[in-house]
Amino acid sequence: MKKLQYGLLLAALSPQLSYASIGINSMVEFAEKGQGLFTISNVADYRQFLSVAVSSISVVDGELVKTPYTRENIDSWSLTVRPARTVIDPKLKKDFKLRYEAKASESAERDKMYQLTFVPTPYFAKGEPETHVMQIAIGFAPIFVVPAEKDQPLDYDVTYKGESIQLVNNGNSYLRAIFDACPESAKGDARKACSKVVYGLSGRNLTIPLPPEMQSASQIKAEFSTHNLTYKAKLTLEKNQKIKG
Repeated sequence: MKKLQYGLLLAALSPQLSYASIGINSMVEFAEKGQGLFTISNVADYRQFLSVAVSSISVVDGELVKTPYTRENIDSWSLTVRPARTVIDPKLKKDFKLRYEAKASESAERDKMYQLTFVPTPYFAKGEPETHVMQIAIGFAPIFVVPAEKDQPLDYDVTYKGESIQLVNNGNSYLRAIFDACPESAKGDARKACSKVVYGLSGRNLTIPLPPEMQSASQIKAEFSTHNLTYKAKLTLEKNQKIKG
């Protein structure tokens, strides 16, 4: 297993120009009744072949660890993606549908987590002249979460450290955290600069860097909630104060 590098996946096709040739609707999606959807758009002016790889995610010592789906572990696969590979014409979009099928060994009381890797390459049909596309193809590695059947109680530790917030999710399901250091008058882009929304996966130990607008605050308001809002909490963080919820 390998440590998960969350964010953009860079696949070097050429040592030349680098730019994003595809777009994605979201970097995090949550299953509804075991199903989900990612939409990929081709923003380039040429057709692209897109392949999708899947890895299951676990949390070990607070860090994300992934296990890629391979032929050797096919019996343990619990997530399917359709299509697994396709061609997208210029300026068009393609939906990738996800379906989760529980394995007997998996507990319904815990979240299941996956990483999908979308990697594009230029596609030229037989007999079609190849253009000189010089780039580094930028793909995406979004996260797909299958929430526990029932929300699990909140169980977390949180500390406002000035330049960052340390959040440890000890619960069995992910939590949504909103951190707000904004004055009441802040709106639009100004509010975005002084607030953050974070998803803390089960077992995760997160260091959340803060922008200057939040680092200077003497207090930060925090809200925590579970997937179905069964459990919620509001509190105020002060610097170097550890709160357990």
